Amino acid sequence: MNFLIINGSPRQKNTWKLVERAKQTLKNIDEKTQFTEINLINTQIPACTGCYNCFNHGENTCPHANIIQPIAEQMKTCDGLIITSPVYALNVTGLIKNLIDHLAYFYHRPYFFDKKAMIIVSTAGAGHKKVGKYLDETLRNWGYNERFKLMFTVSHDRHGYLPLNTKKKIDKESIRFYNSIQKGTLKSPSMNAMVMYNVWRAMAKNGHIPADKKYWIENNMLDSEYYPGIPCSIIKKLPMKIFYKIMLNFVGKNSVKAEE
Repeated sequence: MNFLIINGSPRQKNTWKLVERAKQTLKNIDEKTQFTEINLINTQIPACTGCYNCFNHGENTCPHANIIQPIAEQMKTCDGLIITSPVYALNVTGLIKNLIDHLAYFYHRPYFFDKKAMIIVSTAGAGHKKVGKYLDETLRNWGYNERFKLMFTVSHDRHGYLPLNTKKKIDKESIRFYNSIQKGTLKSPSMNAMVMYNVWRAMAKNGHIPADKKYWIENNMLDSEYYPGIPCSIIKKLPMKIFYKIMLNFVGKNSVKAEE
């Protein structure tokens, strides 16, 4: 397997110790396991300018597409994503937030329905659950079928070593992550995932952003309550049929066409 690691810390210190333990655990399962590491501090991604090019004209029209699209392609082709962030000012780091801003078109045009990810967060104080939740919601809205989370407060002891209990938690979650990818089983989406899917679906159907509508039509996503091929019971789909119609009506009345 090939795992892509996106490191949102400007350094390789406390959070990276957790990553190294997860890497070792995954390597112990299969010595052929490979890792591709992207340290965002080294990519020098300029700040997102909010130009809306990715939404209105496609992701390749982003002024920073030469940096962003190679990262997006690696996310698409890897077997599993590992994304990390320490807690900075009760939130993700600016490096991670800037990447998410550049990839915001994945909210409108979700892609990773057959992919799984692991989130690693650490803090010396508070906010790890909030940051973990934010990253989980972001990846869920991008389509990620399953997200595994490792969130720690003060993840190492006073000598700089990982406590045994921390190691056990990392090992357990890393093994679950690996096995889930290995089995290839796709889980039924949560109701939260389906709600957001049908919000974007209604917006795409409305057609005020042509790039969105084109994407949803090309991927056969407009005619079903969730992405085709992902197991989803009729019990979950029925309320979404009603919700989708409500959203279509709401979006039709409240959308503003993009400027020519």
